[in-house]
Amino acid sequence: MTRVKTSLKILEKKYIFIFSSILFKIILEYTYINFVNPFYVYLGFNLDISFIKYFESWLIYLLFLSFTPHILEKTSDFVINILFFSYLSPLLVFYCLSNAVREHLYIVLGGILIIYLFREGKKIKLPNIKHGHIYAYLLCILGVVSVSLWFIFSGGLSFFNLNLLRVYEFRRDVGSVINDGFMGYLNVWAYKVFGPFLLIIFLYLRMYFFTSLVFLLHLFWFGVSSHKAVIFHPFIILFIFIWFRNNRGLSIIPISFTLVVCFSYLSFIIFETNLYGSLFIRRAFFVPSFLTFTYYEFFSKEEFIFWSNSITSKFIEYPYDLNPAKLIGEYLGRDSHANNSFLSTGYMHAGIAGIIFYSIIFTLIMRLYDSIIYNKKFIWVSVAIIIIPIRSMINSADLPTSLLTHGVLISLMLLILYKYKFK
Repeated sequence: MTRVKTSLKILEKKYIFIFSSILFKIILEYTYINFVNPFYVYLGFNLDISFIKYFESWLIYLLFLSFTPHILEKTSDFVINILFFSYLSPLLVFYCLSNAVREHLYIVLGGILIIYLFREGKKIKLPNIKHGHIYAYLLCILGVVSVSLWFIFSGGLSFFNLNLLRVYEFRRDVGSVINDGFMGYLNVWAYKVFGPFLLIIFLYLRMYFFTSLVFLLHLFWFGVSSHKAVIFHPFIILFIFIWFRNNRGLSIIPISFTLVVCFSYLSFIIFETNLYGSLFIRRAFFVPSFLTFTYYEFFSKEEFIFWSNSITSKFIEYPYDLNPAKLIGEYLGRDSHANNSFLSTGYMHAGIAGIIFYSIIFTLIMRLYDSIIYNKKFIWVSVAIIIIPIRSMINSADLPTSLLTHGVLISLMLLILYKYKFK
């Protein structure tokens, strides 16, 4: 076992990080051309290769790669890697292979550049709460128990389904039952924060029976809610626990993403099923890219909304009949909610000024993460707690929605409550 750990230390090397990052982009390009475009061109995944934009995309990719950390020293190092590999990389691939609009790309790049440049800075002083870990336990246990009982007694159990292919048949109907009032928030906090947090602590304490219970809880929540991501959350936490306890090499991120994409594509080649390719290649990587350019295309011609769909609704009249996600879905000719990254919705609200504002807020959030100082031996705990909420912000949610609904603020609170225990 010691030899294996020692040999895996090679993944902390800079040249491995660079090589695996380049390979990841090449694999993304290949699967877009040979899988995403042929099967999903009707959804807007066109193939119109611009060779100038192709070389331009590689130049931008390598430039940002040179400033992307390859060793996990603090929580924001991990966040930057998720931003780079799960959002920027497929965005650049989609840009050059679909001949997307250059102006829209560079507005996004401006926001990402702000994040890269200003994430470093003076630590923000936060309180040490001596018995905070007890409050964190109680909050999470109360949350998961409440949600589980609510799913049973609200009638959600009648929609129980474990078939990944049928989730869209149930999601809207069960959503109207289980997402009632405050429970709509509590449900998401349970999936994305409370359950994962308990899993982290049980893994750390080697309480494997309770670890198994959390896995079963997520399976139950998935069966009722019909949200596919819920079933994968425990595996993400388990992966972070296994890897970052003994290794700080961030090259594991592009390597893991490459393996997921390759597995999904090979399942299509060997078993002739589009399920995993649609889920892990198209949906996870290229849908956010496609919707980013769609948001910019729409709101560069139409009115910005200036947060009139939420916090400024009392002062500014919302200019559309549908909510933003539904509005973009209708613009694409689909009956769907096209939610997307804060780097899209910032533009939706206030154009370039909105992107700058959101990028600054995102940077401040990363500084908060870095200010919650854990013993470096336990930095994996900080990473595991924030990964699911922050990835929602990066790929699929407006910033205010991410802070409240998707649990970014709740995850920050748990980090603060528990930091005394791990300091």
